[in-house]
Amino acid sequence: MAGSQPPVERADVDISLVERFHYQGWRVLVYVWWDRPEQRFSGRAELYRQGVFRCRIALGKEFDSAEDGVASLRSRARAFITDWERRLHDADSEFSEL
Repeated sequence: MAGSQPPVERADVDISLVERFHYQGWRVLVYVWWDRPEQRFSGRAELYRQGVFRCRIALGKEFDSAEDGVASLRSRARAFITDWERRLHDADSEFSEL
């Protein structure tokens, strides 16, 4: 099913799942890695709603530590979910297939 699979991994970095949590009915997976070509920590949070992959939040800046990156992704994922859950949703405002 389209939208239920996470994006393809990159071969030139060692990606680690460092945290998973549930928030307001969503499942969040947080990945952080040392990006050798870029010489920095990178990361992403994958958000699943009702078991379907719905959103990816990526680190948009450099972080001095993996812990700082995880904290940023955790906070941004919760903020996205809180904002999404507060909005009125109809047929025109639901997620598109990824």
